[in-house]
Amino acid sequence: MPKYKRIPAAARKRQNHLRLQGLKVAAVYMSRLAKLRRAELKRVLALCRDLDDPDAVPLTLENEIQEGYLMAWWQKLWITAGPPAARDTALELRQEKAAAEDSFWVQALRTYATQRAGENISIVSGTWKDSLVRLTRSLLQDNPGMGVEKLTGEIFRGYRGQLEEWQCRRIAQTETLIGMADAGRVAADTLEIPFTKQWCTSGLPNVRESHQEVDGMIVDENEPFELPGGLLMYPHDTSLNADASEIINCACACIRMPK
Repeated sequence: MPKYKRIPAAARKRQNHLRLQGLKVAAVYMSRLAKLRRAELKRVLALCRDLDDPDAVPLTLENEIQEGYLMAWWQKLWITAGPPAARDTALELRQEKAAAEDSFWVQALRTYATQRAGENISIVSGTWKDSLVRLTRSLLQDNPGMGVEKLTGEIFRGYRGQLEEWQCRRIAQTETLIGMADAGRVAADTLEIPFTKQWCTSGLPNVRESHQEVDGMIVDENEPFELPGGLLMYPHDTSLNADASEIINCACACIRMPK
């Protein structure tokens, strides 16, 4: 049975400091992703302008958009956001300063980022294509007789106004926090120090109820936390296929304590 223990204010403050550092990284990579996507959309819309039939634009968007930049974007994000979380985990477990493993952690995070990107690029890119196709079809339905030139301009303006910021922010923030969480796991595995894990919420007013209920819960290093949406080895963990509602926009952290 899991047990609970009050989280000291200093420990929660340290985790929130790490999270805020991560969100600064996420903001940078959100802007980079937005810029990359904007350029790709412009490229494909230029192809669309050669079409005679506006109704052919949605299929062209679906077939021609390529996000080959996502793999490198994912890797760079993780190896930027991950090391501070790995160092903090080493500090928790060794209870002393530790930075010598940074080069190993970076390589390990690159490996995991490549794996995660390989599993998710088609989903992330497919979601973007689907949203653009829906936007295009909506424009065609609301504006019968619209020409290709005007349609492509409206698609770009609609993307910038309705989709770009929230999509890119959601992806960047989610992947940053997942990368930081996995960095903590990588560091813990590397150190091979037996430990227990404690779930730590941010203390923010918008903590979801299911996470508030496990705040302070302690389990063994090999045990998952059990939440309504599934099992997680630590906050932001995706390895056990927990529901996305337990992961996306989560601000929680994992505190590891040596046995």
